Amino acid sequence: MGALRTLRIGLLGAGLLAALAAPLAASAQTLEGIKAAGTIKLGFIDGLAPLSAKSGDGKATGFGIELCQHVAEAVKARLGLPALNVRLVELKAETTLESVAKGEVDLLCTPTVETLKRRAGVSYSLPVFNGGIGVLVRADSPRAMRDVLNGKVAATGPVWRATVNRGLANHTYVVRAGTVTEEKIRAGFRQLNVNIHVITVDDDAKGVELVRARQADAFFTERVLLLDKVSRGTTDLLVLERRFNAELMALAVGRNDDDFRLLVDTALSKLFTSAAFAAIYTRSFGAFDDATKATYVGFSLP
Repeated sequence: MGALRTLRIGLLGAGLLAALAAPLAASAQTLEGIKAAGTIKLGFIDGLAPLSAKSGDGKATGFGIELCQHVAEAVKARLGLPALNVRLVELKAETTLESVAKGEVDLLCTPTVETLKRRAGVSYSLPVFNGGIGVLVRADSPRAMRDVLNGKVAATGPVWRATVNRGLANHTYVVRAGTVTEEKIRAGFRQLNVNIHVITVDDDAKGVELVRARQADAFFTERVLLLDKVSRGTTDLLVLERRFNAELMALAVGRNDDDFRLLVDTALSKLFTSAAFAAIYTRSFGAFDDATKATYVGFSLP
């Protein structure tokens, strides 16, 4: 396991690079730079379907990509450049936010969780997705562990704590390294005083395979990503119903450029309240029900 390198940025549940602890301000003239270059650069992280990924033909796809394409259309209209080139740039996970902070891309299309630490280096759009930590286990995993992870154990003082310990102790859990998820999971188990072993990985595929290969008992990461991993006829793995928290995710932009951020938020607000948005959401996540519609109306700004 020591060969698994540390991931410096996560999601969807994820921490900011230490290098971004001090602000790395991008140019305050993003729109002018786009106009001068004749190109808007949209960054994304591969392998995070349904948020962002590369398809078989190498094209970037996913919910965040579609949102960015609408923003790009708004930029074209603002600049009066209908032929503006839209360039999708695949970024390395460990340096993604640094790339945004340095202005190497104009907008990060992979939604990430906004934190105070991250805001030292980048700014964020209005929320684009209501995420949260989920957990993947094997279908034949111990019932006691699944019950506790699903929150089915009654909280009745010492008996509850003993039941939790029996359900969770002496297991191996996987998290993405350097992420908000890792911080929350470690803190939660420390609070319960449960003896566990934690493995960190640098991508979701490794976490899934460790559970499948019985080298780990559960994998914690953004729940929507886990659902995508088990939606293709998987029978040996399952994602539990419980979501351990709520994490608003947004698109990262360079700091100190309120004009560009305002344009991004305006484009997103118009999209979220349009008739076209239901189809975009459904392609990535499934049914666009009334509760989801109300959420996005709440995200949008008047």
